[in-house]
Amino acid sequence: MEGVAPPVRTALVVDDNPDVRLLLATVLGARGFTVVEAAGGAEALAVADRTAVPDVVVLDVQMPEPDGWDTLAALRASPRFADVPVVVCTVKSSVADRVRAWKLGCDGYLVKPFDVDDLVRGVEAAIESRRAGREVRRRSDD
Repeated sequence: MEGVAPPVRTALVVDDNPDVRLLLATVLGARGFTVVEAAGGAEALAVADRTAVPDVVVLDVQMPEPDGWDTLAALRASPRFADVPVVVCTVKSSVADRVRAWKLGCDGYLVKPFDVDDLVRGVEAAIESRRAGREVRRRSDD
């Protein structure tokens, strides 16, 4: 439909490195996201409690307490965030780390340094996957 603006989407970017947050915010902002930033797990959980639920969370793992693993677990335990897609963005590249992230409920895994196109594809894929899952559940409930 011509003349109709696409819906505004929000991304919560969680990383203790301000340069990485700036890069993520710039890339996602250029793709139409409103970006909310948090410098660590505690700040992310506080932001999560006081703001609207984002469309996606991009989450670092190696951060001050709580680290990204505990932050991901807390988000998945929260009824408000249980169904929000989370893309882990970290330097940790081992198979064990990837398995841990998937077991904790991540929807995408991106290793730093990353290609910005891979970031965008990963975020979009995570959002679409969660949306499709909600639609399947809705249809099965009908």
